[in-house]
Amino acid sequence: MTSRSPRALVAAAALLLLLTGCQAASTAAPTAAASAAPATADGYGLTAGAGPVDVQLWTDLSCPYCQALEAETGALLEQWVADDAITLTLHPLNFVSAKHGDETDWSTRAANALAATVDAGQGDRLPALYALLQEHQLTEAGAPTDEEILAFAAEAGVTADIADAVAAQRFGAWVTASNEHWLGRTIDGTERVVDGVPILLVDGAVFEITDGATNAQRLQDAVAAAG
Repeated sequence: MTSRSPRALVAAAALLLLLTGCQAASTAAPTAAASAAPATADGYGLTAGAGPVDVQLWTDLSCPYCQALEAETGALLEQWVADDAITLTLHPLNFVSAKHGDETDWSTRAANALAATVDAGQGDRLPALYALLQEHQLTEAGAPTDEEILAFAAEAGVTADIADAVAAQRFGAWVTASNEHWLGRTIDGTERVVDGVPILLVDGAVFEITDGATNAQRLQDAVAAAG
């Protein structure tokens, strides 16, 4: 498991999780998009682990609320994937970059790196890389470079060569297609509409994300009950 350093934004963002998370400005109708999909993607999801408990996370790598949730619960998810206790599926969205006027499009670039990792057959490294990409979100100083993304991948234990996929944003169109697919859609088996992130499901049940004080313990309880 990767080491996790303190995040400056975590405390403030965690207190706001009780509110609305990162909300989409609109839920435009999906458009048909021809895009290269990661070889082992499950629809518009990136999967890690093969455990009996199904955990799904809708997220945007430019969303501070998603960053705060990862800081609190990410180590648990990473360990459960390593132990084959859960099957984790990340559903990447990229509307937050556009909403914030981010010309670097960090949401898409970071999610593209996750997709490239899964495409290379290293889905087991997905939680560790996701943690590092969330930790290093866009700041006033700018967004991480492609070279830094590759360094994060190496730190996360990705040994496959994903440099070309990162440079060409090979799966960028797929990330956008995922965003268009999910925004405004009701998640099967629930009444939850994807109109913002983060959203977390445990064995098909929507997990209530509140302030940062109780999420980790309640998630442990939910996964234990589902198992």
